[in-house]
Amino acid sequence: MSFAAPAWLAVAALASLGVVAIHLIAWRQPESVSLPTARFVPDEPARRATRTVRLSDLALMALRVAIVLLAGVGMARPSRDRARSGAARVIVVERRPMRADIPLADTIRALMADRVVSVIAFDTAAQAVDVESALAPANGAAHPSLSSGLVAGIREARRLAGIHERVDIVLASSFPEGAFDAATRAIRATWPDTMRLVRFPPAESPPAGSVDVRSHGDDPVAAGIRLAVSQGLARGTARVLRDPPTPDDSAWIAPGRVLVVWPREVDAAATVEAIHAPGATVVGYFSRGSGGDSGRVVARWTNGDPAAREVPWRGSCLRTIGFDVPDVGDLTLTPSFQRLAAELVGPCGGSWSMATLSDSALHAFADPPSTAAVAVTPGPAVNRLAAVLVALAALLAVAEMFVRGARVAGSRVAGQDA
Repeated sequence: MSFAAPAWLAVAALASLGVVAIHLIAWRQPESVSLPTARFVPDEPARRATRTVRLSDLALMALRVAIVLLAGVGMARPSRDRARSGAARVIVVERRPMRADIPLADTIRALMADRVVSVIAFDTAAQAVDVESALAPANGAAHPSLSSGLVAGIREARRLAGIHERVDIVLASSFPEGAFDAATRAIRATWPDTMRLVRFPPAESPPAGSVDVRSHGDDPVAAGIRLAVSQGLARGTARVLRDPPTPDDSAWIAPGRVLVVWPREVDAAATVEAIHAPGATVVGYFSRGSGGDSGRVVARWTNGDPAAREVPWRGSCLRTIGFDVPDVGDLTLTPSFQRLAAELVGPCGGSWSMATLSDSALHAFADPPSTAAVAVTPGPAVNRLAAVLVALAALLAVAEMFVRGARVAGSRVAGQDA
């Protein structure tokens, strides 16, 4: 048994001695003295303190000493020392569609030899699985998040570090740039050791855009979308509805297909506005409409209001556009509008960089963090034994109140009987 803050043990011992000393002071009735008149009697209780070698109120004293000792031991944060032995490894695997000719399974199984292994599979979320489940192709096209995988992997590694002498982390991924976010490197810095990186080729990029625009008459938005497709900016398969949807449109949607509802706002006034989406910002005359009231925001107005949203539907998504452009003008022919249109008709989840991280950046990511970065490592997990001891002390404190109340009530009854 070890203690993280042993000074609390000394504090508890001194406080316990104080409790016992207080109980050595007993109250007794003073000797009776005959007085010629009552005016000399002081207006105070007829009792006084005296020292005695006999302890008083043993039940209360025992409760109070127990409270002090339990609270002191709890604040000292006791922990059971375990004999750590052996080595362990945490393998964090990106769960994405993989090429069949990549012997990733053999690589992962080779890393499992001669040690305890925990496998964490991640895409947008992470969970502990067996190796076969981790290597199975992913369903859908969820973009992986290295932050999610690192959080789960480091948490598991810290758990294993309390049991094993040596724990290392292996991160197996294609390391696409889109998998890194603002928190990824800060999370990496919470593990003060080297990480082994296993890199495999990424999944194939989405095919060139195939966009079916359902519109009638002269429609500048339809022209801008077709121009974006011809320029190779669009990706994935989408159907854009400028006209009211039909039952055939509902039946068309399927995994990998995106249905985009982009209604014409013929009665809305056009004003100069700006719309921002990842990788595109367009300033021009726009007519505001309704972009829906739920779902992931795809584009925003300059004041932060949603200009387009998407919601999951049948393994894909339904995207609603809340703006239109006037029939006159060349706004839809500009490169900025074409990039915006490519984003609005692109695959579910928005734009995502398939480019992989450079070798030099990967080496820097694998190396242990600097001393300053290690300082932000989270503290140890909650000490459950300490929490139990403090809670028990609190319960005994409540019991002490009842015992003390019963003691006072008994003294009053005895005094009245006398």
